[in-house]
Amino acid sequence: MTFFLASAHFRTLFAPHIALFFLAAWAVFLHSAPMLVLAQTPKVGFVNSNTIRERSGDYQNAKQRIESNVNDWKRQIDEQQTAIQVLETDIQKKRLIWSEAELRERELTLQRKRMEKDDFVRSHFNTGGKFDTLVVSTMKPIEAKIAAAIQEVGITEGYDYVWDKSTQPLLYANPRFDLTVKVMEKLGLFTDDIKAKLQETIDKIDRDVKKLREETSPRAVGRRLSKALEDAKKAAEETVNEAKKEVENVKKDFETTAKDLKEIRLDTPAKQDSTKPRSNTSIPRDGGAPLPKPTPTPPADTTKPR
Repeated sequence: MTFFLASAHFRTLFAPHIALFFLAAWAVFLHSAPMLVLAQTPKVGFVNSNTIRERSGDYQNAKQRIESNVNDWKRQIDEQQTAIQVLETDIQKKRLIWSEAELRERELTLQRKRMEKDDFVRSHFNTGGKFDTLVVSTMKPIEAKIAAAIQEVGITEGYDYVWDKSTQPLLYANPRFDLTVKVMEKLGLFTDDIKAKLQETIDKIDRDVKKLREETSPRAVGRRLSKALEDAKKAAEETVNEAKKEVENVKKDFETTAKDLKEIRLDTPAKQDSTKPRSNTSIPRDGGAPLPKPTPTPPADTTKPR
């Protein structure tokens, strides 16, 4: 009894404070819930780095420099190959004329030229060769500049992730989240035509969405249903009218056929009476089987003796 009274006194004393505590906790939860939802929904954008590179003057100049070096290296390889072929032909033609020492010297020269050509190709075009070194040294500053612009735009616009569409293809991306134009503007590149095309794409999507919403609105759905019901009702009425017409036509055909049969039955007895001899049978009045008519008895012959 004492415990019960003490617990009752405790509840009476602290009940308001407990209620206030739970109310405060609930208010904090409601205030932080939207922030938690926003924190769990990252903002994602994308760029097309190939488009940026195509409009970058620095990139185009670096590309031309690389192509010029590559063409020069290929020309040197062609010259080496031509020299090898000339020496091979010369050896084939004069191997019987030259002395053994001269032939050996030419073959060693041919072997050296082949090795020089192979070494040149490997040192320039194999992995880690001069081509890779030239690309890295030429393109790395430009790529770093583009990456810095992308990062700055992403941070300024409040994006959590920015994908590169040219290296990581996306099945679908809303053009509203395309940051390519903004990055190009950050780099000082010409963007009027790309911006106009992007805006045209966005406007088309807006029109399509608006049209879809109008078509799927309750009013539009109701109108389509009403029209469908009216069309179905009209089709049913037409079907019923066609069925009625068909019944009328069948009825008329039946009446015409019945009339023709009746006329045939009326004409048949008269024709039979005029063409067939009368039967010697008579039909009794009670509807029984027909009875033969009595044959008249011939008169007795009085001339014969009795």
